[in-house]
Amino acid sequence: MKQSLIIITLSLLSVCCFGKNDKTDKENKKILEREEHKFEKEVKKNPGSAIPYLDHANGLSAINSEIPRAEKYYQLALKYDSTTAMVYKDYGKYLCDKQGKYKEAKVMLDKGSSLSPGDQEINKYLVTVNNYVALQNEDDRKRDFGHTQVRELGDEQNYNSLTKFDSLKTLIDETGNKYNYRSLLKRFLSDDTTLKPDEMYMLMIGYSKQNTYNAFKYSDISEMRAIAYNNADSGIKKGWELLTTNPLNPSLNREMMYCYRKKNDPAQADKYMNRIQQFFNGVLYSGDGTCEKPYVSLWAKEEYNFITYLGYKFTDNHAMGMCAGQMAEKIDMINPTTQKIEPIHFNVALIYMQAVGK
Repeated sequence: MKQSLIIITLSLLSVCCFGKNDKTDKENKKILEREEHKFEKEVKKNPGSAIPYLDHANGLSAINSEIPRAEKYYQLALKYDSTTAMVYKDYGKYLCDKQGKYKEAKVMLDKGSSLSPGDQEINKYLVTVNNYVALQNEDDRKRDFGHTQVRELGDEQNYNSLTKFDSLKTLIDETGNKYNYRSLLKRFLSDDTTLKPDEMYMLMIGYSKQNTYNAFKYSDISEMRAIAYNNADSGIKKGWELLTTNPLNPSLNREMMYCYRKKNDPAQADKYMNRIQQFFNGVLYSGDGTCEKPYVSLWAKEEYNFITYLGYKFTDNHAMGMCAGQMAEKIDMINPTTQKIEPIHFNVALIYMQAVGK
């Protein structure tokens, strides 16, 4: 009897919930089909006009599943007409309301305002966007961990020897060895600024051998980031807890730096900024970013922070392959000087070994 009641209850839930979702999906599909048909009709009627693309972008932006795709049509509208304020206004409103891209929205709205200074809606949106951008800029300043002008800190070392990880790991347990992991970690945590790039690199290798090393777990750091944004003291408390098992992670140290900057304590903030830069010095010692000498990576997510440290802008384009005889990841990045795309390569063998338990 009890089992029958459970089955009946689940059946009712499926009719109530799944049936409702199916109905919503069908309605959205019909709305999208009407929108696509209307767009095709308007393009044929007004070839070369920006209006069909702008209207289609606005229509797609009102459909939750199509919000990301709408941007393509705003850009096409601008391609056909870059002198009408309405195009910039609608694109700016979309970037603000639907994407939360306030800096990009400001660019569009500023241009729209220059073309139509008296447009009250544009000016109203600009007030909101400027406030968000000011907050964003201040937050970015607190999270800035600096940049470097160099691409390699090694001494033309033999890359093959430098990435024989099993052999290197034997050195870290030797008492009295300058690369002894416990000794290096103690110096790092005491904020010893004399740690050399080769020592930082070996500290990375040593950490990759520890049971607490996890190349993929970022949920705790994400939780700390949310806490830190609202309360610096609570963020610091959470950070101290996480640092006991994850002392090298740049994102974690970045959150600590951010918290102390929020507390107007630059001395403490600089300690954590220096830890980030020391870690990246170890990465710079490991290679030069070419496929012949890819940088050694401990966390795939930190590769993007490292690209920022180099002063480049990362893209979403990446691929896996083989470099220098080991598994590697290639990421396309944008050179801020030339605006050209350049590849950067990371040796992810340590990440792979941690994933498979080696």
